[in-house]
Amino acid sequence: MFDEETGKYSKFLMAVYIIVLAVSAVGDMSIFSVSMTRMMKAVSLIIVVIGAAVLLISGNLNRIQKTSSFVGVYAFVLIGIIVWSIFLWIINLETIEFIIRGASKFMYQFLVLLIIFAGVYMFGERAIHATFYGLVLANSIMLVINLGTYGIGPSVESMMAMFRGAEAQEGFARAMEIHDITFAFGFYIIYFVFFAKHDRERVIDIMAAAFFFILGWKRIALAALPAAIAAAVMMGWMRPRSRKRFMQIIAWGFVIFSFLYVVATRTGVFDAVTETLGINTMGRNEVYDYIEKYYDISLGFIGYGFEYTTVILQQVMLDNPEAKIGVVALHNNILTVYIELGFIGFWAWLLYTWVFQLRWMLTHWGEKVAMLFFLSEMYIFITYMTDNTLYYYYTSMSLRLMPMAYAFHIADDKEVKLWPWVKEQKPSRLYKYLTT
Repeated sequence: MFDEETGKYSKFLMAVYIIVLAVSAVGDMSIFSVSMTRMMKAVSLIIVVIGAAVLLISGNLNRIQKTSSFVGVYAFVLIGIIVWSIFLWIINLETIEFIIRGASKFMYQFLVLLIIFAGVYMFGERAIHATFYGLVLANSIMLVINLGTYGIGPSVESMMAMFRGAEAQEGFARAMEIHDITFAFGFYIIYFVFFAKHDRERVIDIMAAAFFFILGWKRIALAALPAAIAAAVMMGWMRPRSRKRFMQIIAWGFVIFSFLYVVATRTGVFDAVTETLGINTMGRNEVYDYIEKYYDISLGFIGYGFEYTTVILQQVMLDNPEAKIGVVALHNNILTVYIELGFIGFWAWLLYTWVFQLRWMLTHWGEKVAMLFFLSEMYIFITYMTDNTLYYYYTSMSLRLMPMAYAFHIADDKEVKLWPWVKEQKPSRLYKYLTT
C-alpha cells in the first residue's frame, strides 16, 4: 500500500498495473480493427477493480479526498459537455442510435478518470512512473513486432527517409506512428526534465521518453514540446509572483487565440496565410471550405453536440463525391469543439480549461503542481490546432494524471530551488534595501 509519509508502495501491484496498461495500449497498433482496439482499452478496467479492492482494504480517507477533488474537477467539464450534447442531440432530432454511440464513446473519458484515481491512490506520485513504464512496455512490444515484420534494414531506411523530410511515412515508420501514445510521451519528458527526482532512473526515463517520442514523429508534437520547455526554462528564472502572472497571461492568451483561430478558419484568413507561407496543410484547407456552411461566428450558434463533426464530414462526402477528403475527423480540435458545442459552449470550455483549472491548482495545490498542469496543458493544447488529441485515451490519461499524482510529491530536504539545475537567484541590493 502507498504511504504518504514515506512514499513506499507495493511493487507487486505496480508490476500488475504496468502489465495491464501495456496489454491495453498494444491495441493501438494499426493491425487491430477499431472495435478490437476499444476492447483492448477496456482491459484497463482491471486497474480500476484492483484500485477498488485496495481502497476497500486500506480506506485512507485523506487520500480519497485528495484524489477525489481532482477527479471532480476533471469530471465536471466532461459532464457539462455530455449534458449539453444530449440537449443538442434531442432538439436536432438525432436518432437514438447516434445518441447511444456518442455517449458510449465519451464513457472512455470517465474510464480514464477511474484509472488515474486508482493509480494515484495506490502509488501516489509514482503513478506517473507506472503509467510511463506501461506505455514504454507497450511501445517496445510494437517496436519488436514491426521490426520483425519489415526487417531491420528496411526499417532503418524507412526512418531515415522520414527524418529527411518525406511527406508521408511508409513501412516501418508508418507502423510506429502510434498517434495516441506518441503524444503522451511529451508529458513525461516535461515531468522527468523539470519535476522528477534527479537520479539515475530519471536519466534513463528521459532517454526512453525522448526515443519513443521521436520515433512516433508527430510534427505538431515536435513543435509543441519545445514551446512548453522554453516556457519552463523562462519560469525557472522568474520570481514566484512573476511566474504566477506569467501563467495567467499565457492562459488568457490561449483563450483569446483559440477564438481568433476559429474566426480565421471560418473567414478564410487561415487559408490565405498558409498559402502565402507555402505551408502544406495536408488537405485541411479544402475540408474547412466544405464545412464552413455548417457553422457561424455568432452568439446564436449553439452547436450540434459531441461527435457531430463526423456526421458533417460524412454528409460532405455524400454531397460532393469528387471531394477527396479521406478523413472522418477534422484534425483540428479547436474548431471541432466550436462546431460541436457552439459559441457559448466553446467559451465555457476554454475558460474552464485555462482560467478556472489554473486558478484551482494554484489555490489548492501550490505553485509547482500548477506549473506542471500549465506546462502539460500548454504542450497538448498547441496540438489541438492540427490534430484530434483532445479525447485520445492515453493522452487524456497522462494529461490529467500529471498534476493529480504530483500533488502527492514528497519534498526532499535538499529541494530549495524551483529547478535543480537553475542557479539560485540572489536578491539585488535594491531589493534588500526596499524590503528592510
